[in-house]
Formats: sequence, structure tokens, C-alpha cells
Amino acid sequence: MKICSSRSVREAEQALFASGEVTSLALMNTVIDRLWSACGTEPLLRGFAPTRVVVYAGSGNNAGDAIGLAARFGCPITLRCAGSLSPDAAAQLCGREEETDAAPAPQEGLLIIDGLLGSGAVGELRPAYAALVRELNELRAASSRSLTLAIDIPTGLDSATGAHGADVVLADATATIGGVKPGLLADGAEDAVGRLICIPLPEVGALPAADSARVADAAELSPLLPRRAYSCFKNRAGRVAIVAGSVGMIGAAQMCAEAALAAGAGLVVLYCLPPVYPILAARVAPEIMVRPVGSYADIHEPDARALVIGPGLGEVQPVAAESLRRLASEFAGTVVLDADGLNTAAACGWQPQPNWVLTPHPGEMRRLAPRPAATRRETVARYLAEHPCTLLLKGARTIISDGENTLYNTTGGPYMANGGQGDVLAGTIGALAAQGLPPFRAAAAGAWACGLAAERAWAAAGYPIAIPASRVIQFL
Repeated sequence: MKICSSRSVREAEQALFASGEVTSLALMNTVIDRLWSACGTEPLLRGFAPTRVVVYAGSGNNAGDAIGLAARFGCPITLRCAGSLSPDAAAQLCGREEETDAAPAPQEGLLIIDGLLGSGAVGELRPAYAALVRELNELRAASSRSLTLAIDIPTGLDSATGAHGADVVLADATATIGGVKPGLLADGAEDAVGRLICIPLPEVGALPAADSARVADAAELSPLLPRRAYSCFKNRAGRVAIVAGSVGMIGAAQMCAEAALAAGAGLVVLYCLPPVYPILAARVAPEIMVRPVGSYADIHEPDARALVIGPGLGEVQPVAAESLRRLASEFAGTVVLDADGLNTAAACGWQPQPNWVLTPHPGEMRRLAPRPAATRRETVARYLAEHPCTLLLKGARTIISDGENTLYNTTGGPYMANGGQGDVLAGTIGALAAQGLPPFRAAAAGAWACGLAAERAWAAAGYPIAIPASRVIQFL
């Protein structure tokens, strides 16, 4: 989805209304239909059966989207209003709303919908709105297994810059409508925005982009991997070579290789040094070929389309590091550097090449670029200006870029905050590259797929606080 200013979306809507083709109420109903559809497809919302919906409504049309969506759930609705509803918002009332002047009592399973202010709001919140924002956040914190959904943008967050004060809605998810507002992607906005859900609005026509980057969603990424021909066989599906594992970090190599297998690689070959070979050979899936090598210089993979170096590799001595550098530099397919592969590259001053994918978390990024820029996006751009490759900077809003194309990922969540997720990602990217995706597309599709697999694993497990990386593999 495009990144668009709130002003451009608003002007496009007004032009549509002025044309007489669509009324504001009709467009609101269309948005509500798409919000409801997202509730049936997004793992965060699909399995959530609220006991009550609490709507925080302002005087704009965001309130109508919130009220209309609440009505679809068929459960009791509490309405907390900041002023009078607009005519279109009032038209969404279904008769089940219980408007109250007092804060609702916390209870289990609340769906809290923020429809107080839209993306066009600027400046500090008026006292009445600020008080309702505080109340909303307190209700969310006090209600077990509650979920807060912001319509278009969390109230209190600046749609252009992402700046906010103490009074800002903390949403579990934000359904952005028509285009992603730049402030939703700003560093420091993640805890207010939560999971970003893109709601298309093609009725308003082509919107001018406020940024050359885009936001990854299903429409953007699902066409990248074509359906396999019926005659497809293992060699055509691609071979992945993985150099991973060391004493004490066997699991990283195992998860990387098994993720590559689950993500569709036709053949997976795992190279390791002799001390860990017996353990890996006994532990990994039987479809994976485990090959011990006395030295990384002995690895020869002319048939592989992707090479993954790093998961659980441990500290690499200088001679071994030089062997790995030569292996990566001479490899014709896509090279994925992760974990200790990145640390080795940073320590030894490797020069990335256009066919390389680097997948650092923030700490690894600081080793690659000791003087980061003011923002994550600028850090990525500065690094790629000097090192032509594909860079995937992990985070709550992972950034994938090759210098010409930039995507923000939308999938995943805080339940992925545990070891092994990066190993799964590296193997997945390797598998997608082996199946023919170029480096940037393999990295973007890999991040999106791993995040979505984690979401589905989380939902299937009943929304626990964390999902192990090995469980994510099962949903790839």
C-alpha cells in the first residue's frame, strides 16, 4: 500500500463526493464492510470474540466507522462520546448502544475501538479528548485479554510525524484507510500503532505518494511467488546451502534448515564442522542433508541457488572467516548473511555485493554501521549508499530495502520477542531465493510470511504471551 498524507486522502474523498458518484455515507458503509472483512481474515482479530464492544467516538466520521463496525459483532456496545456525533456517524447507530457518562467497568474480552479523532487532527488534544484517551488506555490495561483497534490512526498521534505526548491511544492494531499515513511508520510510534492493517479505498482513485517507500501487505506480496507447474520437481524448486551451527547453538542451524524446507526449497544442505555433526545429523528433519566439513574452504556448491551463512555459527577465527568471505563473494546465487555471519562480516570488513541479503537486528546494525543516522530509515539509506545489497533491518516495523525499493513490513508482533525467529527468517529467505525470487523480493516476502506464520501460530495457540520460533515453522 502507498504511503499517503492524510490531506491527500481527505482531498480525494471530497473530490469524489463533489462528483456526485458516491455520498459520504455510502463510502463510510464501504469502509465498514472492509473493516469487518479484515476482522475475518486478520489473525489478530479473526479469533477474537468480544464479550462487549466499547466505542470511543468523536464528532468526525471516524466515529461512524467505529460505531458501524461495532454493530457487526452482535454483542452489547458501550458508547463513550466526546461531543455530538456527525449525521453519518449517527446513521450507524443500531439501537444496541448504551451511551454512558461514566467510564465502563473493566471486564474480560473487551474490544475497544478508538474513533475519537481521525488522521486530519493536529495539535494538542482538547481536555475532553485527552481524558477519554487516558480512560481508554486504563480500560485496556485493566481488562484481561482485551484488544484495542484504532480507526485510521491512534488518537493523539500526529499523522505526518508520529509525534505524540503522554495522551495517546495505545492500540493493539490500527486499521489505516486509503493509504498509510507517514506518522504510523515513524520511529517511536510502534507502541501506539500496534499491528498495521491496510484497508484499501480504490473508490477515491490514485493517491499521490508521500514517500517512495511502500507498506507490505497481501496484495503487494502474494503475487511474487508463482504457482508451481504440475511438473515441478526438487531440482527445479531450488537448492539451499546453509553454513550454520556450533557447540551450544545447534538449534539455530536446525531451525534455519527446517524453515528453508517448510518454505519450499527443493533440497536443503546443511554444512557444519565435525564437533557438531553427530548432534545435528540426529536432530534435524530427515529430508535435510547434513554434511561435515573440516574447513569452510571445503564447501563447494555450484548447484545451489541460495547460500545462508551465520545462524548459530559462533565466533569465527580469521582463517575460517576468510574462507567464508571467499565462499560468499564467489557464490553466483543469493547470499543471506544472518547472526554470526553478520558479526563476522562487520569484524572483518567484508564488502557486501548486490546479490547479498543482510538481516541485522539493531545491535548487529550498529556493528555494521557504528555511526547510525537519526532514524532507522535514514540508517538503512546511508548504509545502502555505500554498500549495494539488500538490507533487512529487523524491528517492530521491519524495513527492507535495496536502495531503489523500500518496504515496511506489517506482520508479526511482540509474541515473536524470543530467540530463533531470525534463524527461521534466514532460512525462509534462502528458500524463496532458491525458488527464483531476486534478493529484495525474497527478503520482503520472507519477512511478511514469517510474521504472518507467527500470527497464525499465536492465534491457534490461544494468544499466549510468546510463540517459539520452532512453532512458527509449522505455519509457514
